[in-house]
Amino acid sequence: MGLLSRRLVVPLTALLFSLEAATVLAADPSPPRPVHIQADTLTYSKATQTYEGKGSVVVVQGPNRLEADEATLNVSTGHVTAVGRVHLNDGMSDIHGERLEFNINTTKGVIFHGRLFVVESNFTVDARVMERLSEEQYRLEDASFTTCSVLEGERTPWQFKADKADLEVEGFLHARNVRFCILDVPVMYLPAVLFPAKRERATGFLMPFVGSSSVQGFKVREAFFWNISPSQDATAALDYRGKLGTGADLEYRYKPSRASDIYVWTRYFRDTQLSASRWDLVTKHRTNFSEDFQGRIDINYVNQKDTFRQLSENVLQRVAVFQESQAYLTRRWDNQVLYGLTRYSQNLVSLSDKTVLQTFPEIGYSLSPARLGGIPLYGGLDTTFDSFSRQQGLEAQRVDLFPRLWRPISIARYGTVTPLAGFRETSYSRGSQTSDPVTKEALYLSLTADTRLSRRFLQEGGGTVTHKVEPAVTYEYLPQPRQSGIPVFNDVDSFAKKNLLTYSLTNRLSTMVVDGDTRRYLEMGYLRLTQSQHLASSPTGKPWSDLRAEAIGRTLSPFPVELDVDMFYNHALGKVSVVNTDLRLTLTKELFLTVGQRFTRPGPVAVRGDLFNPMTLNDAIVQTQTTHFYSTEAGIALPYNLYAVVRGYFDQNARTFPEMNYGLYYVGTGRCWGTGFLFIQRP
Repeated sequence: MGLLSRRLVVPLTALLFSLEAATVLAADPSPPRPVHIQADTLTYSKATQTYEGKGSVVVVQGPNRLEADEATLNVSTGHVTAVGRVHLNDGMSDIHGERLEFNINTTKGVIFHGRLFVVESNFTVDARVMERLSEEQYRLEDASFTTCSVLEGERTPWQFKADKADLEVEGFLHARNVRFCILDVPVMYLPAVLFPAKRERATGFLMPFVGSSSVQGFKVREAFFWNISPSQDATAALDYRGKLGTGADLEYRYKPSRASDIYVWTRYFRDTQLSASRWDLVTKHRTNFSEDFQGRIDINYVNQKDTFRQLSENVLQRVAVFQESQAYLTRRWDNQVLYGLTRYSQNLVSLSDKTVLQTFPEIGYSLSPARLGGIPLYGGLDTTFDSFSRQQGLEAQRVDLFPRLWRPISIARYGTVTPLAGFRETSYSRGSQTSDPVTKEALYLSLTADTRLSRRFLQEGGGTVTHKVEPAVTYEYLPQPRQSGIPVFNDVDSFAKKNLLTYSLTNRLSTMVVDGDTRRYLEMGYLRLTQSQHLASSPTGKPWSDLRAEAIGRTLSPFPVELDVDMFYNHALGKVSVVNTDLRLTLTKELFLTVGQRFTRPGPVAVRGDLFNPMTLNDAIVQTQTTHFYSTEAGIALPYNLYAVVRGYFDQNARTFPEMNYGLYYVGTGRCWGTGFLFIQRP
């Protein structure tokens, strides 16, 4: 199937080496912002200027993102029709429905059998017909409204139902012929209702946290919430830990506009056990100057390096080696990104930060694939400037430039060959052994051949299963760059030569499954095998890399199960060198179980990807000891709105449980409040 006089068809076999159909930019006349559409199968009609997508359709314009099983897009009018598991997100609210008629230019549309959830106001609206008049105004038919959490398959604790209603987000719900229902049973009739579609906050004391620890003793935390204004609030708390000491913390939140927010958290704790005064500071500030121009500041600081190990209940914080503070500014265009950042790292293990590398600043520019004029040649560019500093040790400034050119060449309907040439040049203000400037150059060449085969099989009962096979082979050549006298700060400064073939074979199994009253796309099987072959001397000392296997299996029957496996096989040793697995079972709505494993054998371990190709297996690191541990989590819903959760970690080498968590929680019938008990057991 190819180019016809009035219609362009994009079959699956033409979408090569990609998980989805290629992104398409709407043709002129263009809407106010570029429109991108992608799908498993995508067709275009020149006569009507209409794209038609089937299977995992995604339409994006600015902050609006639409997902559906099937959709059509008229690029001249901006009109979208979506059917099947429709999901529209505009950054402020989530809308789900069975069918949607929507204009991406005006943001107006109609949702049928829809559900609107507004995150900031925490309310849910269901309606048979939901007409969107603007980003904040809706006209509803056969509607219901509640501020309680709405769970599929469960009755809503309370809600208003109305034949007709008008909703203004962060305003009011105007409804007529209203029934007030408890557990879906009408208990009161009202001719009209004016209900605030927002949740007001109130100043006052919060529920206390009470606990006991064999290390810290009796613990109690009492907080006071202050509603300063509609755009800002604060929480102050006293923290008493009998055996450890006493402290206080202050949390401040400020949202001057939808495009900006500020968060500050600070704590002082007097540790009487170790005679230490501990002070923490966390600050987050985000500002979106426009949809494409954003800034962010994140500050994380502790004055005592062992604060997390002594005070935190979070496992990741207790084992952290570093924490970072960043200031980030980015400007985006359709296929370009310009950014600047500064990074300050604090070592949480060593006694001194004087040797820790800091970045003040880093400035980068990226040009994503761009076609050069009218010729079938594409270009890309990544360039960065870094200024590295520290109190003790080597400091330098670095400029890294990496332009690339490539051309996809289609071989009839059988596949695509893509030659690529790039040149990486890195300049330093000084060398590792001299104060004179030094440079490093690296020529990078690659050639990729790939294709996609697809076949559909009939199932009993009339369904189908689609099997896709995606073989690919990539040759890469990178001569050994100069390394003598080059300062090393990160992986940009030190990479291995390449004369490498990388083979990959990807298999996918997909089908359409029934999910409630609708049907949706399910990729029930995924398997990718990857291995690299050195054609010359190898950094690892052997011609073949470990064989990597990535597999994902999913099913919804008899209950949802998902298995994720990532493993490496060392054929020289005849053993598995790495295996990571994650299994999740949702046995019922009331019971779930997750089990994970991480295993790494001592010896060389393949490095996943590098600066030039995320698929390549060119290098290896040496694992000095066996890493083997399990993690598990299980939860069950009990009678009387009780929920039990167990989470544990098991170290196979030490034959011990580094931590076990046992939780029992009660959730109110409205799911707007709850209380719980958590027991943490450590050796």
